Amino acid sequence: MKVAQRIQQAIHDQATPHALADVKDIVTVSLGITSLIPTCDIKPDTLIVSADKALYNAKQKGRDRYCTH
Repeated sequence: MKVAQRIQQAIHDQATPHALADVKDIVTVSLGITSLIPTCDIKPDTLIVSADKALYNAKQKGRDRYCTH
């Protein structure tokens, strides 16, 4: 989560204009965070699907945020 916060802050600090945005008038970022302890039984796609669900949740909750799954 600390990495996500740093990424968000770095993008916010750039204050890149985004006239068509519906959240803020600058470029923002939404992030999906997940983690797991790998085992032979877990397929690589499992991590990607989990991160995608977290990202979708972040966008659904209003964007410019991060969520975990």
